[in-house]
Amino acid sequence: MTARPLRAPGRRQEGLRVVHGRRSRRPVVTPFVAFVLIVFVALFGIVFARTALDQGAFDISELNREIVAARSENTRLRLEVAQLESPTRVAPLAEQMGMVFPTARDTVVVERIIDPTEPADPRWASIGRYAAATAVAPEAGE
Repeated sequence: MTARPLRAPGRRQEGLRVVHGRRSRRPVVTPFVAFVLIVFVALFGIVFARTALDQGAFDISELNREIVAARSENTRLRLEVAQLESPTRVAPLAEQMGMVFPTARDTVVVERIIDPTEPADPRWASIGRYAAATAVAPEAGE
């Protein structure tokens, strides 16, 4: 016995028929589009990164200019402070205000303030410039 395939129920339209032959191949566009998209995103990323780096370089350059200006201002202010603290400037002003060098020097010892065996705080080393102001010799005849 031979088996015959069943036909799908329905009407058969006249004038339509199946043509057997070569199948037409549609060109594959998806890999090409994906490649172009990846290249575009990569180039955009490179341009963005380069722009960000250039902006950072401009910021660093501006900060360097500000640092140079601040250093020169700092040097000017240190010079001004040194001139204002100069004993040759301070001593005459102190005399005009009625200040004099003491004739007798008494040492006052306060117990439990400083341990003599303990080393001095290094921050007090900068006080030396203030001590130089007291090094002005008193005038002869006093």
